[in-house]
Amino acid sequence: MTAMAHHPGDLVRGLHWTATDTRTDLVAEALARLLREAEHLGGEHVSLRTMNLLVAPHSGPVAPIPHDGGSREEMALHPARMVRLTAHGADRLDGEVRVRLIRVGEAQMEVLVEDVHLRASDDRLEHAQSLIAPLLARGIPTVAWLPGCDHGPVADALAETAHVTVYDSDRDPDAARALGFAHATALAHPSRDLAWLRTRSWRQRISAAFEDETARGLLAFAPSAHVVGDPARPSALLLAAWIAARADVNVSLSPGAGAEPVEAVTIAGRAIAPRTGGACDAALLSQALDTVYAAPRGYEDALRALGRVVITP
Repeated sequence: MTAMAHHPGDLVRGLHWTATDTRTDLVAEALARLLREAEHLGGEHVSLRTMNLLVAPHSGPVAPIPHDGGSREEMALHPARMVRLTAHGADRLDGEVRVRLIRVGEAQMEVLVEDVHLRASDDRLEHAQSLIAPLLARGIPTVAWLPGCDHGPVADALAETAHVTVYDSDRDPDAARALGFAHATALAHPSRDLAWLRTRSWRQRISAAFEDETARGLLAFAPSAHVVGDPARPSALLLAAWIAARADVNVSLSPGAGAEPVEAVTIAGRAIAPRTGGACDAALLSQALDTVYAAPRGYEDALRALGRVVITP
């Protein structure tokens, strides 16, 4: 077990503690000790902690939360007490705590960032609620980020603990499974789906195209809609279902070239102009965290209207 800090410069490098075969209460004590040490080191830094951010275990090459380079400023937009969970084969709990200073914005404001990493067996992680309880800061929302696609008991335990669950249906190669999970989660807990956020620019342009009464009247004479996109991507299915719910029409979805989840939209014979490019995953995650207190409008309507989407060749 180690803890090292002797002068203010250590805050930029990070105050660090690690232990093998430990207990969560000892991890919590180490975090409190490092935060006290950070305060004693002085400086102009501030603690802007806005949430507890719980990161579920994941598999695959995609990093759950970016840590280095330009991504640090993204992280500082939502300073959090981050608790990351990782599965390992040993029947023990290993803990690691890091408290560090990052500088953000043009003014180079110094912000304190807290990062707790717990490594445990699958059996222990299934009781994630009791593992993380001593580590949560009081008086702020708790957000669970599920970066993978094969959600299991650990994700369920985190969702039960969190005020809001964030996931990305597009990361699951099985669209039906992803949307089944999304529907069940949205009914049980407040949730934010990055796949839904990917449809935002399309939804904005569609709404703008049918703002006036003349355009809305087209729907009465030609009640149809067609989406070209990737039927294996939940974001394409969600957009088509949202159109079905809003316009009260059945929507056909046909495969495109595969470059984007959605490539073209036609409603009542009117083509909606596409926009090239889209937000990166880190920006979408930032948007999701921005909306902790605001439920996503239209998402549940889209989930309920999936049966009105017909996939065509």
